[in-house]
Amino acid sequence: MLQKLRDQTQGTGFKILVGAIIVVLTLFGFGATNLFTGGDPELAQVGSYSITQNQLATETERERQRLLSQMGPDFDPSNIDRLQLQEYVLQQLINRQILYQATDELGIAVAPETVNEELINSPAYQVDGQFNEAIYRQQLRALGYTPLSFVAEFSNALSAETLQSGLYGSVSMPDWELAEIVRIISQRRDIAYLPLTVENFSKGIEISEEDITLRYNENQSNYMTPLTVDVSYLQMSAQDLIDDSSIEVTEAQLLSLYEDERQLALADEQRDSAHILIQIDQDRSDAEALAAIEDIQSRIAAGEDFSELAKQYSDDAGSAAAGGDLGPAGKGIFDPAFETALWDLQAPGDVSEPVLTNFGYHLIKLKSVVVPEYPEFDTMQDQLTARLREMQAQDLFIDKALELERAAYDERFSLDNTAATMGLAVTKVAGVSQAGASEDPLLNDPKVTSVLFSNDVLEGTNSDAIELNDTQIVVVRVDKQHEPEPVPLDQVADEIRDELVREQALAAIEAAKAEGIQRLTAGESVTEIARDLGSRWQTFELAARANSNQNIPNSVLEAAFDLARPLPGKKSVGMSDLPDGAALITVTRVIQGDPSTTAEAEIEQLRQVAENRAARLDFQGFFEAARTQLGVTQPAG
Repeated sequence: MLQKLRDQTQGTGFKILVGAIIVVLTLFGFGATNLFTGGDPELAQVGSYSITQNQLATETERERQRLLSQMGPDFDPSNIDRLQLQEYVLQQLINRQILYQATDELGIAVAPETVNEELINSPAYQVDGQFNEAIYRQQLRALGYTPLSFVAEFSNALSAETLQSGLYGSVSMPDWELAEIVRIISQRRDIAYLPLTVENFSKGIEISEEDITLRYNENQSNYMTPLTVDVSYLQMSAQDLIDDSSIEVTEAQLLSLYEDERQLALADEQRDSAHILIQIDQDRSDAEALAAIEDIQSRIAAGEDFSELAKQYSDDAGSAAAGGDLGPAGKGIFDPAFETALWDLQAPGDVSEPVLTNFGYHLIKLKSVVVPEYPEFDTMQDQLTARLREMQAQDLFIDKALELERAAYDERFSLDNTAATMGLAVTKVAGVSQAGASEDPLLNDPKVTSVLFSNDVLEGTNSDAIELNDTQIVVVRVDKQHEPEPVPLDQVADEIRDELVREQALAAIEAAKAEGIQRLTAGESVTEIARDLGSRWQTFELAARANSNQNIPNSVLEAAFDLARPLPGKKSVGMSDLPDGAALITVTRVIQGDPSTTAEAEIEQLRQVAENRAARLDFQGFFEAARTQLGVTQPAG
């Protein structure tokens, strides 16, 4: 049960990723590859693409992390049904591949420069309007992407979005069809409704004491006090163990931690560089690209300026304008061949031999080597000591949490001996209910109350250790149960009276509604019907479909516009529910909207809504056709 805590505290830590992600975007924005290859079991086939078990697991975890970030820190991750989430993610992967392959078949692709620009300008990765590589890197890490795989996925998504935009942009609503929509949407109606409310129909209803007593006796379970319990619990946290006498921090440990962190920081060496790229493409062969880069190399050797030559000849649009400048970057950012050549350069100003990568031939210039500074040991000793104590407290917490759980299980029907053995204090709280609202916040935690009111714990046994978070646990027990008891009749008599009055009023409304519809349909006077039902008609001339400042209940308005247009001299009749009753409805006149008197802005808004709806239908048809053509197979069940 506590293995998760142990796993989280036994790791060696994580190495901080380094380098300027913006370099990846400008240099390798179009070179990503599929990570999900190998002998992994296949779960579905979309055209020529296989969706594997590992890919589904990775994408499911990404979706799980997205859900957790949206739900906030108080959300319990155990509430996520993983099997259901996997099924949802699998369908999303299938749909995504259908779109990706459709765009590929149609030759729709977004230029690498556009992909890079979209990422760099995305507000999600900006601070004060500027691209922030740390935020970008953090988000990629959290979702399990490498920079290259993320750029590839983003490029595919932009291509699919281009396809969808193209389909949407091809839909045009004819003027005559738009005019008909305007006539319907801008339609106005003379509406009247007769409210039949519980308040009115409650008047005159008398409830006897016998009726109240009968309801009380027949529904005794509805008028009981809640089950409450008197609770004892033991709580322990890693923070409480930081000053434990068993924790010792030696100078050797401090020096070892200092050296590990110093080496890690110093390994974060960055190289500020620039490059000139000559691409190999359908217009330029490998030999031609090599000849071009060698010519530039000879001009640099003859003294020409590297920056000016980059501006003039480099095919990397992202860096050429800046003289080929790539900025500082650490290892793991560039193509392996590019990285090796850059780190082989010895002194600022050195220029590499031509380097071949998937993108063409490069000349690389080392501008400077950036070696991070690291504080002296003496200035960090207190910080290192605190960190070591926290780390050891975490390890100690794991052991003591397991010890606490075993001791509480062995003692079974008390916590006193466990408390004495562990050096903890028993906390006692009386009158705790499952609904929460205890004076002790810990006992309002849903994880605690669900355990506290489980059958085993209600029978008096100690609970298992409950993980409140990664560094805090609690063991609870019920000392005494206070069974539900009947609430005295005099305390609930008014509540029961109100229940009975409402029930009778609602029954009377149902009968009045049926009678009213029958009489309206027969053409009886609306005035007489209102008088007989003890209400008054609410009338609205030329009411619009949009309920703005009309004081018409939404349910009444929707029902009135659903009614058929009345015949001349007649009325359409209907009904609807109200929050506290029901309503009879009549429509006596319908005026069609006039496109010639409708504001141009309103017409354009309606055009956009109608075209978007038509586009959605067209896109759905295209998607289903693409799915059929590509073929989607997946195992049954």
